[in-house]
Amino acid sequence: MHDPKLTHQERKLLEGIEEGLRSDRSLNRTLRTLGQPHTGPGAGGGWEESRRRRLGWCTTVLGGASVALFLLAATSSSSAPLWIFAAVWVVTVVCLTTFLRFTAHHRRDRGRAPDEGGAEPGGAAPGDRPHP
Repeated sequence: MHDPKLTHQERKLLEGIEEGLRSDRSLNRTLRTLGQPHTGPGAGGGWEESRRRRLGWCTTVLGGASVALFLLAATSSSSAPLWIFAAVWVVTVVCLTTFLRFTAHHRRDRGRAPDEGGAEPGGAAPGDRPHP
């Protein structure tokens, strides 16, 4: 089909509009990341990050409790501390396995190559400054 010709004034006006749109970093970032999963706070990624962090702390606390219960069971003549240690240890292993799975999944997602639009994983463009 035939392209209509623009006058010199219309071309200058269009160039001015395009330059204004190109200089809008927020718009550029939004357009580059359309269709990509959101990973910032307030989106699904923020909740997953918070969950992973809490799971890490719980695993650390359970690990410390397991060591303390093991020492208690080793010095005690009763079998109750041994059974409590066994139960806490199983929960600790399950938490540790889940935490490691989440961490591996998170690192794998961060290590993906940039998409065709030039955006890096997480939605930031190569020239964008990180937000504190």
